[in-house]
Amino acid sequence: MIDNTERVIARVNAYLSLVRYNYSSQEKLMRLNILSDYYETLDKHATEEVFSSNMEFAEKLSKNLVLPLKVKGIFLTEGRPKVKYYSAEELSKAADNPINQKFPLMLDHADNEASKVVGMVDKIEYDPALKGLRWWGHINSETFALNVMDGAIKQVSVTVLSSTDVDASNGIVGKNLTFSELSLVRTGAEPRNTIEVA
Repeated sequence: MIDNTERVIARVNAYLSLVRYNYSSQEKLMRLNILSDYYETLDKHATEEVFSSNMEFAEKLSKNLVLPLKVKGIFLTEGRPKVKYYSAEELSKAADNPINQKFPLMLDHADNEASKVVGMVDKIEYDPALKGLRWWGHINSETFALNVMDGAIKQVSVTVLSSTDVDASNGIVGKNLTFSELSLVRTGAEPRNTIEVA
């Protein structure tokens, strides 16, 4: 029984040795094939692929830009953009106030930050047909001028300083309006506000 077991074990070992040898030989052959393929490619020329694309750079967009960029629009009309109601009469009076003829054009009402000044409002006028105030100004910043030119910025919002009164028709009203700044914004409270190239 022991002799028979030893013979079986010997046969198994012989079989495993043969399998290992066969596998080892195949592995060596595969490695030789890989090396052969590698050396064959050394004699061939490398290929080259060329990709082309068209890109628009800021230089292209700004070719028509002249600084300062002249701009204009509407910034306040009769109504209640927020808490106070502004009447056509008060808007007309505000347009005649010399204090309101020149004030900073800024970003997002950051009126305490000098770095947020991008230009000036140079003139305002009351438009009776509109029952509101039109404005004219300029932008000194190339970035924000381009944003207005390509329509990324389309709205403005004004900071109004006023006295407060109450009347029977309109509730809380603003009187004696002065404007401390006009801001470039994504969305203004005044529903009819605009900014465009003049």
